[in-house]
Amino acid sequence: MSETLSLAAPGRVRWSLSAQIWRDVVFAHWPCDPALLQPMLPRGTRPDLLAGTGWIGLIGLRMTVTSVLGVPAPRALRDFNEVNVRTYAVDERGRRGLVFLSMEASNRAFVRTARAVAGLPYRNGRVEFERSGSETGYRVRRGEVGLELRVRRGPRIAAGEADRFGTARWRMFSTWHGVSLHTPVDHEPWALHRAEPLFCADSGLLGELGLPAPESPVALAASRVDARFGAPGRC
Repeated sequence: MSETLSLAAPGRVRWSLSAQIWRDVVFAHWPCDPALLQPMLPRGTRPDLLAGTGWIGLIGLRMTVTSVLGVPAPRALRDFNEVNVRTYAVDERGRRGLVFLSMEASNRAFVRTARAVAGLPYRNGRVEFERSGSETGYRVRRGEVGLELRVRRGPRIAAGEADRFGTARWRMFSTWHGVSLHTPVDHEPWALHRAEPLFCADSGLLGELGLPAPESPVALAASRVDARFGAPGRC
């Protein structure tokens, strides 16, 4: 039986591997065949399903890394824009989390560090952020591939099951040197707003991952959360 998705973290992260601030967050989600997602997941996990299908998440945010290993982050690692592609998984104990498939960031030093230390799929690209009134957009360009997401933020909502499915994730599953890991994450509950997707287009970034392009994505937005990642453990 899978654990219940709650907007509040199930427990506090006592020792912070990394503390971060996420601002101007936008979410876009669309369904995907679970059989396509399964080979992309760490061993011991399977796609988490909503309405009988797997889901892809495309998330844009402005990142500030405030600390690493309990000490203030160097200026070179602190501030950048990020767009990540993720999906959702559950392990053999029923614990639910997310799996990053691609993490595009506009900070070369952070990308090198995150890849080397945590084995995360960060890649250095030009990630642009723009905001005008209620509209928020992110654009990625890395070599010949790219991606763009733009939404119009709407009213604050009381999160339903589908909203919690794509946002209330308190664990990251990953693979490090062939070992499947789960890493806890803790932050205040999201203050979610419904959003209208104005533009969501793939220029090869999703295609190189073998993922389908978005069709009629469901969008959300949030202003800010302060997050803490704890120490990883084996799945």
